[in-house]
Amino acid sequence: MEEKYITKIIENEQSVKSAHHRIDKIEKDVGEIRELTIAVKEIAMETKATREDVNDMNSRLKVVEEKPAKNWETIVKAVLTSIGSGLAGAGIALILK
Repeated sequence: MEEKYITKIIENEQSVKSAHHRIDKIEKDVGEIRELTIAVKEIAMETKATREDVNDMNSRLKVVEEKPAKNWETIVKAVLTSIGSGLAGAGIALILK
């Protein structure tokens, strides 16, 4: 019967060693997953900052793009006002003659 117990003890020791090896591997994997999680959080923060920068640049670009259109509108208004004023002045001059 002693041999039976010795065999069981040896089997248990081998099983414990195997379990320790698996636990060591799992601890390593968990550490790598933790590092990966931290890296993903950092990437998310950088992406958010980049998105905010792009939104700011889009706002400034929109202002720059709209400026020539506003200038053109101002020129057209000035020309039309001048023509209208000239015609009105010419009409009044003809009426007063």
